[in-house]
Order: sequence, then structure tokens, then C-alpha cells
Amino acid sequence: MRSSRMRVLALRVGDEPLQWPRQGGILTLTHAENPAQERPAARDWRRGIERAGPALLIVLLVVLWQILTRAFDIPNFLLPAPTDIARLMVNEWPLIQMHSLATIGSIVSGYITAVLFALAISALMIRLPLVERLIMPIFVGLQSVPKIAIAPLILVWVGAGMGSKVAVVVSIAFFPIVINTMAGFKEVDRGLADVFRSVDANERQMFFRLRLPYAMPYIFAGLRIATTLAVLGAIVAEWLAASNGLGYLVLSGSFNFNTARSFAAIIVLAVIGTTFFALMSWLERAISWKREGSDSTTQV
Repeated sequence: MRSSRMRVLALRVGDEPLQWPRQGGILTLTHAENPAQERPAARDWRRGIERAGPALLIVLLVVLWQILTRAFDIPNFLLPAPTDIARLMVNEWPLIQMHSLATIGSIVSGYITAVLFALAISALMIRLPLVERLIMPIFVGLQSVPKIAIAPLILVWVGAGMGSKVAVVVSIAFFPIVINTMAGFKEVDRGLADVFRSVDANERQMFFRLRLPYAMPYIFAGLRIATTLAVLGAIVAEWLAASNGLGYLVLSGSFNFNTARSFAAIIVLAVIGTTFFALMSWLERAISWKREGSDSTTQV
């Protein structure tokens, strides 16, 4: 029979089988495995590895740290083992918590002040180009000076305490917000600006309905940079003149050869900075029009 002469090979390319006539019959190419079913599983597996990779690397480094400190019998005042640091954090948690709250308060207060000041001065500069030409060179000159050199002057003018911490944080954190915000305001599509002008939109409508939404990804890029700088500013202020805060705790541990306490304060600082950065990245994904996952640096 004609149907008995038909031969079937197993091979499939894509979702549809390939068919062509051969000696009066039909040769059908199929494949034993369905790639359409494997691709999502492979993608999920790779995504899980990428997400768990940083945590696994940290665990590996901590285990290596523990083994090396025990193997070489390194004194605790030089390099304490992770278990010693963990034990100190448990025993002295009330002390660490008190200093952490002081540092978080100065970071949040200085960061919010820097954001408000930077957005207000950026809006003024984009509205009045003469103001930008007058004060932008001053901002650039001040930013080029190391803040560790300006901080003692701030302490003299403001005095030790919460005011000096906030002032140092503002002096460090506001500049990247200004630069990124101005870049976003100036990158507005010219065609959209012409459309707004064609319908006789005023400057307020141009700002709130065109420039500000268009500049949101740029603004959040500056805000994310400022999060880490705000932590740095708070620590600089606490090193110079403070009686509380994690910066003060790091110095206290070093002066008393209690290196485990210094490491504990540094670990808490890293957690605070990472959490602050992740919070700002989440806020960006919730508010900005930028597509999720388009910038891997926003993910922690």
C-alpha cells in the first residue's frame, strides 16, 4: 500500500513540523523533545542562580574567613573570626541599636534636606538659565573639594551634634542629584516640547507635565547615587566630632583594640546602606516610567 512506503523521521525545528513530498509520500520531521517546554524551566533555573549568587558568594567568603582565622590563629584585635563578631553583636545589641538609630536619623534628615534643596535649585536653574550660569561653577568647585576638608569648618560654624551631621550629609549628597536632574530636564524630546508650545502651554504646565515626568529616570539615578553618599557623609561627621552613631562606635572599637565591635558597626552600616539603596530602587520601579529590569544596577 502507498501508506506503507511512507517513512517518518524524528526531528522538529521550532513549533511546527517540517513536511515535504518525497516519492509520492510525505516525510515528516519531528523531534523527541519540545524546546518550548524546556526554555521556561531553563530560564527560571538561570534566574534563580543569578538571584542567589551574591548570597552564596557572601556565605562562601564568610566560611573561608572563619577557616583562615582559626587555622592561622590570628589574634582577635587584628582580625576577629565571624563567630566572634556575631557573638559580640548579640551581647552588645542594645548598644549597637542605640548608635544605629542615631546614624539613621542623621542620614534620613540630611538626605531629605539634600533632595528638597537639589530639586528646588534645579527647577530654578532650568527656569532661569542665568542662575545656572552663575551658580553651577560654584557647585562644581565645591564638589571638587574633599568633604573631609570642609567638615571641620562646618563643625566650627554649626557646632557638634545633629546639625553638623545633617550639614555634612547635605554637602555630599546634593550634587549628584542636581547634575542628574538638570540632565533629565535638558533631555526632553524637542518634538514633544514643540507640541506643548503649539497648544500654548505655559511654563508651569511644561514643567509638571513634560520636563518632570521625562526627567524621572535621571532624577532617580541621582537619588540612588546620593543614598551611598549620605551614609558616607554621616560617618565623616561622626568621626570628627560626635558622641554617638556608628562612626563613633567604629572609632571607639579601634581605640580600645575591640576590633570585633568595629566590624559589627561596619556590618550594620553596610546593611543600612544596602537597604537604603534597595528602597530607592523599589521606589523608582513604582514611580518612574522606566521599564523594570532595563537597568541591572537598580537591583540589589
